Amino acid sequence: MTDDDDQRRGRDDGHRYDAPETDESRASKEWVYVVLGVLVLVLMVLVATGKVQIFPGG
Repeated sequence: MTDDDDQRRGRDDGHRYDAPETDESRASKEWVYVVLGVLVLVLMVLVATGKVQIFPGG
């Protein structure tokens, strides 16, 4: 193995090259973020309208 091969595979700090994400994994992450965002918005609306109490009794 030559030095050029070693440089391509890993850097001196021990990190290795990560291949770019596939379109499928990127799309699935986008859907997860959308679902989490909608969930947060629903919880915020429920707290703002008083349906869900953060500090009960007060």
